[in-house]
Amino acid sequence: MRTIVTTLLCAALAAILLSGCAVGGKGGNVAQGATYFVCTGTMFADENATVDQVHTAVLAALESLELPVTFDKKDNLVAVVETTTAEGSPIEINVAYRKAGVTRVTFTSTDRQDQYKLSGLLEEIRKHLAAS
Repeated sequence: MRTIVTTLLCAALAAILLSGCAVGGKGGNVAQGATYFVCTGTMFADENATVDQVHTAVLAALESLELPVTFDKKDNLVAVVETTTAEGSPIEINVAYRKAGVTRVTFTSTDRQDQYKLSGLLEEIRKHLAAS
């Protein structure tokens, strides 16, 4: 039984490390008792809206979060918006048609991004989608 549990724990740890994500906790530069989660790669969500509606919501969210738009290009099927955080970390936001009335929003970053920053950006986009 101990071997099975050890094998499962090792497999879970390997999956986290190979996914480009890391989990950390107490120690180093992390606040005492805090836990953080960082990801490199992509995070995505499907939204019930058109590419145009999601693109408009992305731009409004970036403006309300005071994040600069460093690149913005759109057609009827895809929109690509790039921004940087105050730390200088780049984030690419890809808005792509999935099917009628469904659009996928994908966040891609080459730097380590705190999952909560990307989730906060997604929440802000959803807030602007709901208002439109």
